[in-house]
Amino acid sequence: MKELAAIIMSLHKLRMSFLYRELQQVELTGPQLFILRELFMQEPRKLSELSKAVQLSNSTVSGIVDRLERDGLIERKRDEEDRRIVWISTTNLCQRMKKDRLESINQELYEGLDNKFTPEQFALCKDILVTFKDHLEKKLEGME
Repeated sequence: MKELAAIIMSLHKLRMSFLYRELQQVELTGPQLFILRELFMQEPRKLSELSKAVQLSNSTVSGIVDRLERDGLIERKRDEEDRRIVWISTTNLCQRMKKDRLESINQELYEGLDNKFTPEQFALCKDILVTFKDHLEKKLEGME
């Protein structure tokens, strides 16, 4: 099992190295990308929701959000019914950047991988990784 965990960690490091290199071209940091990725999956979101999703403190995420807002990639809006709530969402500029560059970075990363596995190998690999992910999620839930 330790060998599987080591391989997964190595894959993660390699993927992040690739992404960091590519992100330098669009002038985003890894943490900024993590925040944007969460917003791409569901928006608008509250700061506390983003913090929990990326497992960083509210103050850390607030600083990242400040920089993304300064750069015109996200915006904050007060809730009309409860002014204490601030919703965070992406801007049109951010959506264009996602379409123009971020989607192609992901495509470049996995390009040519489809023909490296048989459908059976892919299915087995997917099953193993999903089982491993589910196990870790259950462990993490027990920690909260």
